This record gives sequence, C-alpha cells and structure tokens, in this order.
Amino acid sequence: MRTRSRLVPILALFALAVSAMAFAVTGASAGTVKLTPVKGATYAGTLSSRLRISLKVDRKGKTATIALQAAPAFCAGSGTSPEPHSAKPATISKQGALSATITYMTGGIHPQKLAIVTVKGHFYTFGSATPVFQGTVKSTYVFGSGTECNGQESFQATKR
Repeated sequence: MRTRSRLVPILALFALAVSAMAFAVTGASAGTVKLTPVKGATYAGTLSSRLRISLKVDRKGKTATIALQAAPAFCAGSGTSPEPHSAKPATISKQGALSATITYMTGGIHPQKLAIVTVKGHFYTFGSATPVFQGTVKSTYVFGSGTECNGQESFQATKR
C-alpha cells in the first residue's frame, strides 16, 4: 500500500506535465490558422466530375452563396446537365463552418424535386498561404435516377 501512495503523486505530476506540453503545442499552432473566410472573397474549386463549385462570401463575412451548375451524380453514365435550382445564402459560424442545402428541380411545365445537395465544410487560412474552403458535397437523388446516383466527395476551393 505504501508503494501505491508514492506512485499516485508521481503519476499526477506526469499527467500535468503532458497536459501542459499538449496545451503549449496546440496553443502555438492555433495562432497560425485562421478559421474565418476572407470577407467579400470568392472561393473556387472543381469536383471529380469536373463540375465547378464556387462560394461567394458576403462583404460582412457572415454568409456565403454556393454556385454549383448541377447536382453531382455518382453513377455510371450519369450526365451533368444544368437543372434549375434554388440556393439560399448559408450562414458561416464564428468558427468558419458552413452548411448549405441546394435543391435541384427537373425542367418542364411541372417541375419536380430531382436532387438535394448538401455542402459542408470550413474556411481556413494556414499562416500566409492562400485561404481555402475544405468541405464535402453530398448528393441525394429523390426523382428519376434513384439511389444508385447518390454519393459524396471531399473537395477544396481556393480564394480567387
């Protein structure tokens, strides 16, 4: 029992030292990463399907509008023709996070919901590097193609 009582303070001191080192390391690196977007900037990238995606940040840096020509389809033989869609500006959190939903409709006299695309990610600036948005785009088809064209992928958009 006597050995255990000497060991507890030593382990506590070791845990405190490790915590202090971890705090110092994360505190130092947090200063080199900015987690907010550049106000009024446009970020542009390309998905694997060669669709271009852009995020236009408003001049206050609080919202962003996403432009994506068509809903990405993750199935063989899928086309990427433009469909009418609606996208509202998405709110950007104080930590630089963004989550947006875009609804794509079929064309014609009686349009129906074709797909829902969700874009999620974060804005980053690493030191003096070019600011980026790193995120994922997820397509959920609800009409026509069915679930075989559903999918998601990661992407990066850089400030233009």
